[in-house]
Amino acid sequence: MTKQLKLSAMMVALLASTGAMAQGVHGYTTSEQSGSVVRNNYGECWQNTYLDKANNSLTECGGKPAPAPEPTVETITENKEEVISFQSNFLFGFDKSTLRSEAVAKLNETAAKLRGTEVQSVRVEGHTDFMGKDTYNQALSERRANVVANYLANQGVPAGKISAVGYGESQARMTASCQAEVARMGKKVSAAKKRAALIACIEPDRRVDIRVNSVVTRQIEKQIVVPAQ
Repeated sequence: MTKQLKLSAMMVALLASTGAMAQGVHGYTTSEQSGSVVRNNYGECWQNTYLDKANNSLTECGGKPAPAPEPTVETITENKEEVISFQSNFLFGFDKSTLRSEAVAKLNETAAKLRGTEVQSVRVEGHTDFMGKDTYNQALSERRANVVANYLANQGVPAGKISAVGYGESQARMTASCQAEVARMGKKVSAAKKRAALIACIEPDRRVDIRVNSVVTRQIEKQIVVPAQ
């Protein structure tokens, strides 16, 4: 198309337009009524002196598409609690508070995990079943919790992050169900066998829990939304 033809077409479009026109924020003449870019008879956008093709030309008018926004990385910090539970019969012999040799490997593995800088606190909690006197069970649970806490500290877990507490039988959960199970054994079963069955049934209540609080940091990509032009 020659410059003369283009100029003629633009003049025709201007004269034919019945609505008022404005300069437009993009460097194109726009209709004040519809806000759309005014075009000539050849479908070309009507440019004005404010147009900066390098920076604000519209894609619909032949400009280059806006580049995709660069993704940014957002860091999120979260608190996480994890409970690592050990059966006391795995860590200790029955009614004992001395660590078994077969428990050492597992505790070493746990200690290696707890040496991480993200770990904020380690709370060792000792528990017993309901059998025995309350005062005895309380003392036993405390001894077992302290043994595990001291072992973790000796394996490099910062002692300042470790605490130990004994709950005795206060959090026993198997009492009622195990007593009912033993009762169903009937009168023909000896008291000794019933006692052995009860001790085996309530084994989950004889445990040491390690409650770990950590601060976990992760990164996500956040897409910047560019307003439509």
